Amino acid sequence: MENNEPGFWDHLNELRKYLIRSVIVFLIFFAVAFSFREILFDHFLLALLDPNFITYQWLTDLSAFFGFGSGEAVSIDFILINTQLAGQFMAHITLSALTGFVISMPFIVFQLWLFVKPALYANESRIVKRSALILIFLFLLGSAFAYFIITPLSVVFLGNYTISDSVKNTITLGSYLSVFSSSIFLTGLLFELPVLMSVLAKIGIIGSKMLKQFRKHALVVGLSLSAIITPTTDPFTMILVAIPLYLLYEISIIIVHQQEKRYVRKNNA
Repeated sequence: MENNEPGFWDHLNELRKYLIRSVIVFLIFFAVAFSFREILFDHFLLALLDPNFITYQWLTDLSAFFGFGSGEAVSIDFILINTQLAGQFMAHITLSALTGFVISMPFIVFQLWLFVKPALYANESRIVKRSALILIFLFLLGSAFAYFIITPLSVVFLGNYTISDSVKNTITLGSYLSVFSSSIFLTGLLFELPVLMSVLAKIGIIGSKMLKQFRKHALVVGLSLSAIITPTTDPFTMILVAIPLYLLYEISIIIVHQQEKRYVRKNNA
């Protein structure tokens, strides 16, 4: 009897089709970002070096209101330089690629969902689709949080930090871009915590009771991560970063608990 089930090479060819589409869309957004160099650098990347950047104004007013600061405007006492012949060109490519990836990520995730959709039942397809939308939203939310909160605080603290008045800070473009890119990307991944907890719960590694028992530990870990992500001695800044991290943990508990309730109802039906 003839077997009509698709084989390994059929799946591979199907995956290649979706990957080619994803690469094409990424290259289109990369080219668009590369073309708008002034907007990409002056109004996006280098905007964090402007003392009037919205985050600096907001944090200055807020910290003064709560008594954590003097209310003075943020000062950025360093200059940005390029020390490599191809440094500015490579920075242009790197930032364009990062922008192209972030913008095209919803389409890439959608293509991956189309690839796995035929192997899923109707209810599984709805769950995966919903999870993909949540994944995209959390990544973009984390990237925005990094751009408006984490990266500006890191730039101000690390750029202005000196061990002696005899040593002046002249930051290379590559170093600045490295901190910027890693902050955006890693924070976006960190905000995927609820999705990760949901997956671990489905395979039986964790449960809502265990997560509730480790609430205090999660708070300590959140404060530790905030101290690493924003290396500043300002307690207001640490708390500001730690709050959303802990909220993500609480959201994970709710999600896992809802999954357990659905599993119990399904087995009792």
